[in-house]
Amino acid sequence: MKNTLSIQELFNDRIFRIPGFQRGYAWEIQQVGEFLDDLSLLDSSRHHYTGTIVLYQEPESETKKDAEGTNYTVTQVVDGQQRLTTVVILLNELSKALGKYSSSESLSFGTRKKYVTSRDRYGLDIFKLSLNDDTKDFFQDSVLSETAGTSGPKVASARRLREAQIQIADYLTEVGDEEPDREKWLNELHDKVTMQLRFNLYEVDSEAEVGVIFEVMNDRGKPLTDLEKVKNYLLYTVSALKVEQSARDELTQLIHSSWAIILNKLMLADMTYSYDENQLLRSHWIMDYDPRTRNWKGSKSIRSRFDLRQWDHGELLLELHRYVRGLRDASTSFCDAHRPGRGGDAFDSFDSDTSSKKKVVLWNQKLVRIGIVSTFVPLLMAVRKRWPSEPRKYLDVLELCERISFRIYRVAMARPTYRQPAMYRLAHRIAQGCDFDDAVRQVRREYSDVWPRQRFSDFANAENSEPLYGWRGLKYLLYEYEEHLAISRGKEPEIKWQDIESQDTIEHILPQSIDKQSYWEDRFDKDSHEKYKHDIGNLTLTKGNPSLGQKPFPQKRKAEAGVYCYSSSPLFEEQEIAENWEHWTKKSIEERRAIMLGWASERWRVDFGDETHAEVLDDEDGDDDEA
Repeated sequence: MKNTLSIQELFNDRIFRIPGFQRGYAWEIQQVGEFLDDLSLLDSSRHHYTGTIVLYQEPESETKKDAEGTNYTVTQVVDGQQRLTTVVILLNELSKALGKYSSSESLSFGTRKKYVTSRDRYGLDIFKLSLNDDTKDFFQDSVLSETAGTSGPKVASARRLREAQIQIADYLTEVGDEEPDREKWLNELHDKVTMQLRFNLYEVDSEAEVGVIFEVMNDRGKPLTDLEKVKNYLLYTVSALKVEQSARDELTQLIHSSWAIILNKLMLADMTYSYDENQLLRSHWIMDYDPRTRNWKGSKSIRSRFDLRQWDHGELLLELHRYVRGLRDASTSFCDAHRPGRGGDAFDSFDSDTSSKKKVVLWNQKLVRIGIVSTFVPLLMAVRKRWPSEPRKYLDVLELCERISFRIYRVAMARPTYRQPAMYRLAHRIAQGCDFDDAVRQVRREYSDVWPRQRFSDFANAENSEPLYGWRGLKYLLYEYEEHLAISRGKEPEIKWQDIESQDTIEHILPQSIDKQSYWEDRFDKDSHEKYKHDIGNLTLTKGNPSLGQKPFPQKRKAEAGVYCYSSSPLFEEQEIAENWEHWTKKSIEERRAIMLGWASERWRVDFGDETHAEVLDDEDGDDDEA
């Protein structure tokens, strides 16, 4: 492959810039590790083909001159930025490592000057690689800086840059420490990177060709997410608009700043996977443009909507402003709905009513705990859009969604897509101007046909053929009961949801096995034990598993000091068991079941009034809506 270039040749007289339409840094631990493994396995006598670098040089490209008079031409990186960025990080870390040896100080200085940054005649940095606006400053000030920067990563691509830097620095330390001559190994690694890695260079002739290429870009198994594709397409569309340059510049800046806000919101919410990004796009599209899920084709839907060939360019300019601002604002309500407890900036538009905001966070957390969120997110986003500073309206819808979610999707065990198309259509209607009271009535109406047929007493009793133990709604129900008991005593629950969510915290009062346990065998034969052991009246949250085990009930109820038991438990439901029953029998289980189901029926009650048995909207998407 004689038409390939080494890193040394590639960096001759060039400064590289990642254009704004490009994705952020996408390589993660796996890709960086594979790159370092390739270097480790590379024989010193061989070249290693690393990939293709696609560059575009504008007809009147900017040039930079360093203090020694060398001119550099600014060149855009159309493809290959992941490999190129990783190489620059590696060479920067190599420069630091080599600088610790007096005999390699010149190589250290030269490496940084050629591949990282040189100085102009005023002493200002000329960075050899500049990333796009989302991470440019972080890359220069924190990743490539000779001293550690104080600012942390604010978007996922910046976090990946930091992780790559740490991974590479650890590699140089750990592998180098195993070498008999570490300085020699560092020098050999420098030669491998700068001379033996080979890139196939392709230089694009026209800006139009740039647009074609970025549509098919992939980098080592890291395909573009739909959010990245949408940004790329919008920026490319703006560049082709036949409007004033100032208008194009303003919209370009809006796209860059909006994507920085969106990615920052997603990162703070710990929603950095491509699935999360794509769900944001989809939820916003459902709310503002088209609620019919069969029409959603990811980034292709946005491309089709804003096709240059179908618009007057002036009108398209305004419509793109609307879309970008709408998506940016929607990212706030999307992240709040999915991560309501993430920190102080969640639901900040409700700050003027702190009491209602606290309730909003609490009830939104409850909805998330149930695990059926996507059906209601566009609806909640639409309410936030229409009434951004009215938390009571959001709270009214939120409480209704929580009750429906638990009763219909957990207790009645409807499929997650049951009535989902109707909720999406309603979200779209709200965003377009539907009256609030009409919207709430419509939510009730959509579930009124199944609600009266479903009762807790039909679901959670000893005759139920499906045991409750292992049911996805069990911990949520028991935790809500614990919270109810705490509030009735004027207190807060001693145990937090996160303490029970992923732990073995369900206690069978009547043990799952009673073999050779006389206390239990005297009260339950084989059939009654099988019948009652998973009854809701026999299950409680606990912090005492597995210490309670098969103990007789009197020992579970009360024990000597220092031994876990119900009476000394921090959980109010275990305390209630100790207070109300001296022995545990079939009658005890039935009594407790009646108490809990009576509470549950009231806790998740919805007054449908005239909505009961009302006609529901037709399912335009044709989904099977049988619960």
